[in-house]
Amino acid sequence: GYPVMLRMDNGPEFISLALADKLGNVAEASRLSGVSRDTIYRHRRLLKEGGSNALKRQETANLRHKNCIALSIENTVVQFSIEHPHPGQQKVALKVKAEHGMDISPGGVRSIWLRQNMNTTALRVARAKSLHQIT
Repeated sequence: GYPVMLRMDNGPEFISLALADKLGNVAEASRLSGVSRDTIYRHRRLLKEGGSNALKRQETANLRHKNCIALSIENTVVQFSIEHPHPGQQKVALKVKAEHGMDISPGGVRSIWLRQNMNTTALRVARAKSLHQIT
């Protein structure tokens, strides 16, 4: 029973499901499509429960890695780097630790700068100038 939905989307999940429905045999469809039987059954269940959108890849906005530096520390480093754009990552790490009591490595500072597109002195100076013109 899924042929109407399967004609709209033709991803690999739908193809293996259509093959299973056509053959009436999940094991044979699994062998022919190269997809495990478990995956075909899981896709069938998802399609039944949530429709064709349930099989599409879900994008998570603003996903932060669990090992990523805390947002409060990142904001402090960004703010400090805008106020003082010339010091390098070693000096910024030491100053943030001394002034704010936040423990961050120079490599952590660099990672933040890369994420925020502030990894060169010129980029930090430009960010500082653009923010001072707005306020």
